[in-house]
Amino acid sequence: MRHLSTSLLIALVITAQLSCSRGSSTQSRPAPSPPPTEQTLVDEILQRYEQALGGKEAIDALTSQRMKGTFQIRNMVGSIEGWSKKPNKTLVVIEFPRIGTLKKGFDGETRWVQTPAGTVSDSSPQEIAGLERDAEVYSARNIKSLFEKLKLENKAKLNGRDMNVIEGKPAKGPAEKLFFDVENGLLVRWDMARRQEGRGTVFVKVHLDDYKEVGGLKVPFKVRFNFESFTLLVQVNELEYNVPIDDALFRKP
Repeated sequence: MRHLSTSLLIALVITAQLSCSRGSSTQSRPAPSPPPTEQTLVDEILQRYEQALGGKEAIDALTSQRMKGTFQIRNMVGSIEGWSKKPNKTLVVIEFPRIGTLKKGFDGETRWVQTPAGTVSDSSPQEIAGLERDAEVYSARNIKSLFEKLKLENKAKLNGRDMNVIEGKPAKGPAEKLFFDVENGLLVRWDMARRQEGRGTVFVKVHLDDYKEVGGLKVPFKVRFNFESFTLLVQVNELEYNVPIDDALFRKP
């Protein structure tokens, strides 16, 4: 009987010790972290994109750039050249075979278009003249400055790859969508909204492909603009950073 009592006492002591141990462990366990907010997730995607391009330091060091390449639209092939300069000056010059030169610029205050016929205006009825976003495609590293509000959308798949999707609402106009590759962090599609004469707002699916490193920064060397009725393909052949550019280049003729 004594051995039985002793065994019961030992069992009770062990049980009590285990209970205390479990209680102590429960009390010392840290409280679960709250789930990240939507804004935190958006910031993480954009920060990863920034790193994928080459990092904030390399991006901030960029003050100007000059691009030369070719474009193809339907059966037409021509040349395209673009300049940009901080904070927000841009110029795109497009040479159409047998038609002439189209120029579209922004000097920081005025947007202007010079058609192959030589006319200059603050806007153009020509469908192809809606290329003001071209320069922004190549300065997409500053996405936050282009939108007033950013929110996270559901994930999507493009060509079998997982995408993080962010919706951006500019100060004016409808929201646009940006697709970032989950694996490498790069921007691979940008659904842009554009105004077209007689048609109102249309959406253009812009595909960014063939990223290459230039001066420590990755840049898409192939950009495809998918409109409803046609596709414009831009192929970059040359790209230079921090080149001296006279502000007069961007002024309205």
